[in-house]
Amino acid sequence: MAATVLATGCAVPDDGPAANPAPSPVARTLRTPDTLLGMPRSDVRLPAGLPRIRLDELTREAAPATSTTEGTYGRGRPTPETIIVSAVSGTIADPQATLTRLLAPYRLPKPRTVEFGRFGGEARCGRGRTADEGHLTACAWADPEIAGVVVFLTAAKQPDRKEDFLTVRDELERPTG
Repeated sequence: MAATVLATGCAVPDDGPAANPAPSPVARTLRTPDTLLGMPRSDVRLPAGLPRIRLDELTREAAPATSTTEGTYGRGRPTPETIIVSAVSGTIADPQATLTRLLAPYRLPKPRTVEFGRFGGEARCGRGRTADEGHLTACAWADPEIAGVVVFLTAAKQPDRKEDFLTVRDELERPTG
C-alpha cells in the first residue's frame, strides 16, 4: 500500500549551525518513560500511511546497538495529540548521514538545524502534513553515541516544538552508571 505525506514549508527558524556539535563526554543509555509531556504510553491508532522510522531500521545505524527505545504516547479529546519516538544507542559512525536518513521518510521541505540539548550532537526539525491532512513536526538528533527521531502529530496547526523536542530527548537519554 502506498502512502503520501504532504509537506509544507518549515516554520522552525534556522538558528544557524549548532554551536558545538561535539559528542557528550558522558556515556548514555536510553529509557522508555511511562509518560512524555504529560501523555501516557498509548496504543493509539496512527494515521494510515504515516511514514515512520521503525526500531529495526534504526538499529542498523548503530554498531552494535547497546540500548533502544520506541513508543507512542497520546491523549484524546479535547486536543488530540500523539508523540512517536524511536532511538538507538551504540556507535553511530556518521551522525550527519544518519540524521538525514532519519528525517527522509517524512519528506519535509527544509528541515532546519535546531538546538541539540545538553547531550550535544546535531538536531534538525521540520513541519509537514500527513495524508489525512493532520499536522506533523518531525525532529531528529544524532551524535557519535545516540540517534533518534521524535514525531509530534496533531489535527490542528502546531506551535513551535523545539522546546518539546528538547524535553523529550532529555527524558529518553540518561547518563550510564
